[in-house]
Formats: sequence, structure tokens, C-alpha cells
Amino acid sequence: MLKPFSTIIRFILVALLLGILFSYAMFQGGFVSWFLFFGFLPILLYSVLIVIYPLSWLKVERHVSKRYIQAGHSLKVSVKVKSHLPLPILFLIIEDQLPKSMNYNDTRHFKYQFLRKPSALFKDETFKTIIFPRFRRQINYQYEITSVPRGLHELNEIRLLTGDFLGLVKKERVYQAPIKVLSEPREVSLRLNNDISYFEEGEQTAYSIKANHTNLVSGVRDYAPGDRVSWLDWKTTAKKQKLVTKEFEQEKHKDLAVILNRIQVERDDWLAFEGCVEIANSIVRESMDDHGKVSFVAIGDHRHEIQLERGRKDLDRLTRFLAETRLEESEQPFSSKLLKEGMLISKDRNIVVMTHQLDSKLHHTMTRINQQDAKVSLILIRSKHSITSSERQALAQLRQEGVIATWLSEDQLTSRLIEVNT
Repeated sequence: MLKPFSTIIRFILVALLLGILFSYAMFQGGFVSWFLFFGFLPILLYSVLIVIYPLSWLKVERHVSKRYIQAGHSLKVSVKVKSHLPLPILFLIIEDQLPKSMNYNDTRHFKYQFLRKPSALFKDETFKTIIFPRFRRQINYQYEITSVPRGLHELNEIRLLTGDFLGLVKKERVYQAPIKVLSEPREVSLRLNNDISYFEEGEQTAYSIKANHTNLVSGVRDYAPGDRVSWLDWKTTAKKQKLVTKEFEQEKHKDLAVILNRIQVERDDWLAFEGCVEIANSIVRESMDDHGKVSFVAIGDHRHEIQLERGRKDLDRLTRFLAETRLEESEQPFSSKLLKEGMLISKDRNIVVMTHQLDSKLHHTMTRINQQDAKVSLILIRSKHSITSSERQALAQLRQEGVIATWLSEDQLTSRLIEVNT
């Protein structure tokens, strides 16, 4: 009821002003009075026209350059306003406000320099412009959203505002132009160190970079440049009168389960969680060729599991889930839920736990799971300015107990290549 009432008031105000000028010209008479009346008459009639002109006749559309992008990339948006009638509009203000899911700048690996104070990345951005359409029946407004963060973003409302020459009449309308954009988590360049062996004295470890072992012959193929001479199958070469190379099966490690902590403890955990999502996504993709069965488990208020057995289809499910996942509040701590999860996992499976928090309860949980003869790895993402002495001590004790513990801070996360022990 407020907007119709306001429109009536403005219409009465314009009509009253028009009546005052007409009365002045009638009673005063003379050239000057009538000149003022007829000079202001087009302006006042335009004001009347703006009052009665329904903005619902305008059609608003929004288009984006891509529906699927990777986090940190830019997105081009185009807003089109179409009019059925070529009405001369003096000015048109177009305002497009970003959803809350886009409230920070994802500057790819550079964002982790703010791991201690993630609020520095926040932004409250509104894209707004003023256009003078005149008699044009279609106008376009284009802008670019830089550093789009991870998530499912729904751009919805577009606000239009116009008015008359004198500012007596202002009309505003909000249009619904929903469009969804899925920003996938960034793929991180990783160097995975597998097969870690511990010496008897101290905490020193020896690493061996993952390699493709070629022990099992699965077939033969034609020789290709770069093949070793020891790979040649001489019997088949003599039979076919051409060089034939043995084809080997790649030796795979045990099954792998990547577990992600989605439980929020502190308000500023969200940026460290972003790092956990990106690292977990990259570990799963890097490990699919080197392990048997690979599964991803997200533990929050609810449990979510994805078995990556069907190739591309399961990877798409994982990408979709990781793009939309957020931190959750839970009555039970992560350590309790992880203990239940760890006891159900078979002994012939490797476990990688991604977390943004490490307390004494999680330390004891990792120790108990490690006693199940499973290969257990812990990756902690924590600012070097926020990590406590108890957390450092817990990492050292976990390494002594046989858990492969890795701590990633700003120094590692801002690098283009991240080294992770699994």
C-alpha cells in the first residue's frame, strides 16, 4: 500500500504545481507569465507521464559469460533492459547487488597470506551505473566480477530507478532475474610424498616420491620412442618382424579414504577450511591412479561420503559437493565422529584427515585409529601466528607415534607447489 499511496501523492503534487502556474498566468497575465507556464508545461507533463508509466513494462534479463568457473577466476555479467514502447526516459539507474556467497575476494593462493585475519578479504560490492536511454528500446550494462569465491552463487534481484527532470517523481522497481553460477574449488599443484619410513632414533623421516612401478606385464604394444630396451618383448618382435614393447600394469597402493573436517569451532575458521577443501580435492584427484578404491568422507553435522569408483561421474559429484560445502555447527566434536569413522575403516586402507583444528581429543583419536594398523595421515591448516604450543606439541607426538602429520601455514599455502606427506 505504501508505493501506490506515494504515487498518488506525487501525482497530486505535480498537478498542484501545474495548477499554480496556470493560475499565476491567468491572474497575472502578460508574456512573461504565459512564457513561464508554457515553458514548464512539457516538464510537468513529462512528470505526469513518469507517474503513470508502469515500470512493469520494462523487461530485465541477466546473462553471464560462464555458468561453471573455477574459484579465483573472473565472471562477466550482462544486464539487458528492454522496453515495449520507445518512451523517452531521462535517466535509468541500474543496480545489481552480489549475493552473500560472493562476499570475499578469492585471490587464489595469495588469499592465504590473510590466514591470520580472513576478514581482510571481505567485500560488500554493488555494481551500479546510470544510463541515459532517451528513445532506445534496449540498453545493455556490462560489468565484471573479479576473484569469484568457491560456492554456488545465485544472482537474483536487479533494481531499477528513474525519475523526472525536477526530482519530484522517483520510481523504483526490483526485478527477479535469477541465474546460478557454480564456482568449483581450485586445483592445487601438489607433490605427494608416499612410502614414508621412520628411523629408530629421533623423529627424522625418509621420503620417497611416488613413482609408477612396472612389475606386472599386462600385454604388448608397438614400440614407441622413449621405451627402454629392457621392455622389448623379443619373442613377439621376432614373430611380427617389428619392435614390440611389453605393457605393464601400474602397481597401486592400498585403498585411500580422505576425511574432511566440516565442523566450525571459531568464527575465522572459514579461510583455513577453504584450504582444506582445495587440498582434499587435489589429493583425491592425484591419488586415483595410485590407489585402489578412493573414497571421500565429509564430517559435519551430517556425514557425506562419495565413493570414486565410476570415474568421471563420481568426480563430478565430488566437484559439485566441494563447491557447495560449508562449515557447520555440531553438538558432537569432530574427534568423536572421526573415532566412529576410523573404527569402521578396514586395516588395508590409508586414511588422510584434513582439519583446521587440532586439540587434545583429536590427538587421542588419531592415536587410537593409528593403532588399528592403518596408515594414518593428518594435514593441519593453521596460521603460523595462531598455532598454539599445545598444537605444536600434539603434532610432534603424533609423528613419534607413527602418524604422518603435516602442518601447512601461510608459507606453504601461498606457494604454487605444495608438498604434502600422505
